[in-house]
Amino acid sequence: MVRNLVNIRHVVLFWLSSCIIALIGLNGCISSGPVPTRTRAPGAGEIMRMVTKTPTPTTPADEPDKRETKQLVLRAQARLALLKSYRARIVDDAGQTLVLFEYVRPDRYRQVTDTKEQIGIGDLLYTRVEGSPWTKQEWPGIGRLTNEVMVAPEFIWDVENQGHESVEGILCHRVQVVLRVGDTELTDIYWIGVDDRLPRKMLTQVDEHTYVTKLLYDFNQDFRIEPPKMN
Repeated sequence: MVRNLVNIRHVVLFWLSSCIIALIGLNGCISSGPVPTRTRAPGAGEIMRMVTKTPTPTTPADEPDKRETKQLVLRAQARLALLKSYRARIVDDAGQTLVLFEYVRPDRYRQVTDTKEQIGIGDLLYTRVEGSPWTKQEWPGIGRLTNEVMVAPEFIWDVENQGHESVEGILCHRVQVVLRVGDTELTDIYWIGVDDRLPRKMLTQVDEHTYVTKLLYDFNQDFRIEPPKMN
């Protein structure tokens, strides 16, 4: 059950499903496994409900003095989902890029690591491992799923507004978010732009010992993601 929850966390919190692909390339935490046979990909909230008990209706995050902070996080996630495009990088402690992610609405993404490149368009997933040709497989809804970035609000257990901090010269609200997924508690930190209310940085807890830092940028920029040329 713990392993399943960690895997679900990867799906839900690389904002959200991009983490499942990123961490496959980084450390093999999630097996690629068979292609799902669903008619569509589940949303983030659906995934969490599949493996968790019904959350407590009233949580500390819903108390009057914290309600506004919780809404700041939820609205930032919603704004990101509505952008026509954005880029993100997963970085290590030294700031070196481990994963590059690009998204173009409504259902196109590209993700690159040192050893793997993936492109999702609609229901098709293209993959190329270093030194190998491109492969193509059907994966219902994969292009859309990578932008299912919202954590269902009922799983936000607690929030804390930690003041202001700059990220790449942008003044941001720094917010600590505690999530409860079944019996597992995870803590994230979000940096949300004061002016545009978009998430600029996320420190995401994957499991007890693992955190992922993600930087978001190039909001609404003009770039294209096209299918690769197959050999």
